[in-house]
Amino acid sequence: MSDLTVEPAPTPDSPTVGVRVLRTWSGPWRDHVGLVALALLAAQAVVRGALLANGYFTQDDFLMLTLSHQGLSGHMLFEDYSGHLFPGGFLIAWAQGTVAPLNWTVSVVVVMVLQTATAVMVWLPVRRLVAARWSAVPLYAVFLFCPITLWPTQWWAVAIQFLPVAFFLALAVYAFLCRLQDGARWGWPVSVGATVAALLFQERGLLVPVVLVWIAVAHTPVGPWWRRVVVAARDHLLVWASYAVLGIAYLVVHRALAPITTTPVDTPGDAAQLVGNFLGRNLLTGILGGSWTRRISGDSLVVPSWWAVGACLVALVAAVVWTVRRGGFTSVCGWSLILTYALVDVVLLFGGRAGSGPSYGMIPRYAADAVPAVVIGLAIVVRGVVQRSSARERAGRRTAVPALVVTALYLGSAAVSTTFMAPHQFNSEDRRYVEGIRSGLRIDPRTVLYDGQVPDGVMIYWFGRDARLSNVVGIAPEDPVFDLPSYDLRIADGRGRLHPVGLVGQVSARPTADPDCGYHVSGGWARVPLTAPISSPKAGPGLVMRIGYYSARGGFLDISAGGRFFRVPVRPRLQRVDLVVRGSLDSVDLSYDSPGTVCVTDVTVGFPVPGSS
Repeated sequence: MSDLTVEPAPTPDSPTVGVRVLRTWSGPWRDHVGLVALALLAAQAVVRGALLANGYFTQDDFLMLTLSHQGLSGHMLFEDYSGHLFPGGFLIAWAQGTVAPLNWTVSVVVVMVLQTATAVMVWLPVRRLVAARWSAVPLYAVFLFCPITLWPTQWWAVAIQFLPVAFFLALAVYAFLCRLQDGARWGWPVSVGATVAALLFQERGLLVPVVLVWIAVAHTPVGPWWRRVVVAARDHLLVWASYAVLGIAYLVVHRALAPITTTPVDTPGDAAQLVGNFLGRNLLTGILGGSWTRRISGDSLVVPSWWAVGACLVALVAAVVWTVRRGGFTSVCGWSLILTYALVDVVLLFGGRAGSGPSYGMIPRYAADAVPAVVIGLAIVVRGVVQRSSARERAGRRTAVPALVVTALYLGSAAVSTTFMAPHQFNSEDRRYVEGIRSGLRIDPRTVLYDGQVPDGVMIYWFGRDARLSNVVGIAPEDPVFDLPSYDLRIADGRGRLHPVGLVGQVSARPTADPDCGYHVSGGWARVPLTAPISSPKAGPGLVMRIGYYSARGGFLDISAGGRFFRVPVRPRLQRVDLVVRGSLDSVDLSYDSPGTVCVTDVTVGFPVPGSS
């Protein structure tokens, strides 16, 4: 193979293995280009770190932390999470939930470590692919500052999947390049092992061989395209066979543990529009530093202007035509890698969610995983252009100026888009809500919380019964308790402030002939009928039953309602106790376990709302 060079056998004067490894990994950073890359890496750490510091947990973050807080086990790690498997992500969630539950500062540190490691790893294959050293700088800037990667780094539950997958993709590519260019025997097992590791964090690890195939084709000797494909398949047959076995095994395991329920699109036109939105209005504009718009629906759907999409398409066509003419087949391989990866990605991503609608193609975090692959594809494109350039063009220092100018322009473009996007990812509502509840618990640690529905901005209604308070603050260090019988039950409003429980839509106990004592409850069971039946939502929070009573002594009051049994400590004098009940009920049964009588003066069942203090 033309790019294959075999290292000479070590001699007594040769460097040790450790030194050689150190030189291999540090070499890409030791020249002027490497120093510029380090400066960009430091700038990314500062910018993204500052943005992360202003963020907070949201949506899936709370549910993943709650699930992982149940304890480390195989069941938890391989949880079927809406048709997804990511044991690596749940392992990180378990560590976070165990060591620092709901501690955002620790989460920022974890994400920053993952982000820095990924950025370091991506630089290595980019430098190996780009023969013209300065040309690697703008490509690296794209990976570091691409606006659509802001979403999966700000959102903790996505970051602990996206960043490891990007890291292991870059590692697999680097190992494969070492095999191609240096004949490194470790390249094949490390590449396959990195893919296995990527699959532990997300299904998109299946796309690693898509990248490697095009790299192999681009590195084959000169000849017809079909000849290059045949040579690439033959020379790396063991690699492709390993990936085939790995892919089949993974799909079998995935189907057994987390089968995906597909939702078909309404019409072929919707499918085409979804793909078009993903490729043109999301990935393309994002890669070029867009979408330069304030039109952001909710907190995640970006709607670029028509002029932005049109300008990006023109720039793409011009770039493809120019580079293919200058770079020949190698550049074609780079563009083919980008297109193939994007198409397979959109099929893999929306195969189970196509019925959600074409607008989902404009959610940036869905396209962010393609950014590392796009950067690698662009590196192959540049490699093709450089290989067919004159020696003077390849070695001339004049390439530094245009590369740095392009980098500066890209940074400015990305900064504009990031300025528009960042405020939508700070999750201020989530922070205010959680910190308000935790503050209330610290004021009165004896508080019992009603486990009700949380605002959509914290956990959207799609979560169904999971979108409840215990899944948001249940693991808080204040150790909150929920839905227990309480003489001071509290309910949270939409801002996280705790209130006494008020009741709406309530029904009461039927009147009795004794207006002073009401229902007499002693050793046997006494039934208190309600004026009308009442039911709680099947998948929603429970009703609240409020029982007013008085007694001369203590003991326990046994209560049976809606198929549930409660035992409440009786307090002397006039009291009021709240219980959370579910299901349908038209009466309540009461029993007192001590000598004497409890007078139940009133029973009210209704839907809870924040009341006045």
